[in-house]
Amino acid sequence: MKPSISLAMIVKDEEEVFDRCLSSVKDVVDEIIIVATGTNPQTTKIAKKYTDKVFPFTWVRDFSKARNYSFEQCTKEWIIWLDSDDEVPPADCEKIRNLDFSDKDMIICDYFYAQDEFGAPSCNVPRERIIRRSLGLKWQKRVHEYLPMIGRQYRSNIGVWHHKQHGTSDRNIVILEEMIADGDYDSRDVFYLAKEYQDAGRQDEALERFAQFVTMPGAFWEDVFRSYHYMAQIWLNKGDEAKFKENLFKSIEIEERRAELYCQMGEFYMGKSQWDKAIHWYKIAANTVRPKELLSTYQPEYYSWLPCLQLCVCYNNIGNVNEAYKWNEKVLEYRSKDQRALNNRKILKPALKKDQYLKEGEGKKLNLGCGGKALPGYWNCDLFQGKGIDEVFGMTDIPYKEGTIGGIYSEHSLEHLAFDQVNPTLKEWLRVLQPGGELILKLPDLDDCCRAYIKAPVNADSFFKTRHWFKCTIFGIQKSQAGEPDEAQFHRSGFSREEMSILLKGTGFIINDVRSYDGWGTPSMEFRAVKPVSNLKIGWIAPDNWDAAQTRIRVLKVNKWLQSRGYHSTLTNYPEIINENYDVCIIGKAFSEDHFKNVRMLKQSHKTVYCDLCEDIVGWPWVDEILSCCDKVIVCSPALAERVKPVNANVEIIEDAWE
Repeated sequence: MKPSISLAMIVKDEEEVFDRCLSSVKDVVDEIIIVATGTNPQTTKIAKKYTDKVFPFTWVRDFSKARNYSFEQCTKEWIIWLDSDDEVPPADCEKIRNLDFSDKDMIICDYFYAQDEFGAPSCNVPRERIIRRSLGLKWQKRVHEYLPMIGRQYRSNIGVWHHKQHGTSDRNIVILEEMIADGDYDSRDVFYLAKEYQDAGRQDEALERFAQFVTMPGAFWEDVFRSYHYMAQIWLNKGDEAKFKENLFKSIEIEERRAELYCQMGEFYMGKSQWDKAIHWYKIAANTVRPKELLSTYQPEYYSWLPCLQLCVCYNNIGNVNEAYKWNEKVLEYRSKDQRALNNRKILKPALKKDQYLKEGEGKKLNLGCGGKALPGYWNCDLFQGKGIDEVFGMTDIPYKEGTIGGIYSEHSLEHLAFDQVNPTLKEWLRVLQPGGELILKLPDLDDCCRAYIKAPVNADSFFKTRHWFKCTIFGIQKSQAGEPDEAQFHRSGFSREEMSILLKGTGFIINDVRSYDGWGTPSMEFRAVKPVSNLKIGWIAPDNWDAAQTRIRVLKVNKWLQSRGYHSTLTNYPEIINENYDVCIIGKAFSEDHFKNVRMLKQSHKTVYCDLCEDIVGWPWVDEILSCCDKVIVCSPALAERVKPVNANVEIIEDAWE
């Protein structure tokens, strides 16, 4: 049973953001309590769109009193508190709906206090956010207020997003200074006054208060190591390197699992162009995992892309382009659109030998241009980061070594490339595939799409039968489908079955099968092709008695068997064996003087000739002559092998009709 939840808010004059906050959570709470500390009637007007429980409160420069008053008005089992410039996205509201509240008293949520240029969190302040009302907790402190951490605490991944409207240091400093002047303070208040001084640029006053705080009884240990870190920053700003290091190492001594500290040291040595020392510290940062039990403010970038970007710069400065490129690629795994990293890639890549930056594929199968449509058993790849994407790269430049990928699947993606990109892309696919690796290529059939467009009505019962829809199958839907740019949904090329067959064969693929299928309402075609296991080119001479069922089945099955193992094998004729540079010729089922002359011609041209013999016709006209000229005779039984050996000792038995 879903528990009942009250929303408790104190607001002043925040009508610009207030509506957004209430709208974001109105469907996940059962009661909305608004305590208005300001005088702007517009605030009350907005509140009454969502609730009739709006209570005026005279502001007395004490946030805890206002919050306690808001809690006192709540009647539901649980209380969630927000500020007017907060927002809870739909995905996080869903997490609240699906949460099991039964064994919890206090739910700690991520408070994303700032965002980067891509909208990702750049500052996280874990906070007690959803509280069981029966605990009867009271807010403490006039400013930087908090609830006592008691009961069964649960660290959730629910996110509350803060959209800061203005600075608050001036207001907070006044209140904190009043508290200290009144003697109504403890170590926590001293810490926050020091932090407010630092944020306001009052460095000397900040140093004095931080130094006071770390010696006070009852100082919270997480705030102690933060204080030493902040003092290190201030001393560095003041040019005292010895005190910078002294305070930074004190912070590390207290809590060594904070990547910010190692990045600070790396930045220090980067500023001195001491690249090796900077690399030492940034590598530690890059491998640091922040423990979830730490509740102090932190910046996620220090635990993800930032040390990687700095390592790229450091390695490039010592001339190790390979390592610089590797670390830059890690940045793009976190931030696929980071312009600095994209520019770095353009600069660094030409300086590398290709095999230096390519990875071992280890036989994995790639689903290229998947667009978020994950395929089980495949490594799902696309140019844009999104749900279900395992790795971000383009189809035309695959970051794996030659011959190390077990298979490639690409559905409705190749047509998004320009015509001049298609052939290089197919060559890139052939490069990374292992010999015998399969390509499954699915794409719109341009011929069928055009025919469907001409035949379709402008309007139809189903949108997917209209002329407009079939126009989209040719030119693309042209609108984002999974958060990628709109331009990613344009079709820049199109092919008929014959055209794509020519392209695949010209690239070096062996086509095993081509068929039509319905690709989400798009008339489509599917190619199954393999990479040859070698450059050996094999031609099968079609026999004269082609109409005989046993002959046709035998030839087709041998041909299919060879192709399935990656050998380039086709049905052909004698002149083509020579003129098109075939390496091996397979004959059989037809024996005559003309065949004998042709076999001798092949041997004079240094071709390898096999004879497939599946019946005992040794001694018949021209049979022995032809068998004696062949490099090998393939037979279907031990008894037949014994009959052939006096004529040609190089015999191989394949008993089944095609294996």
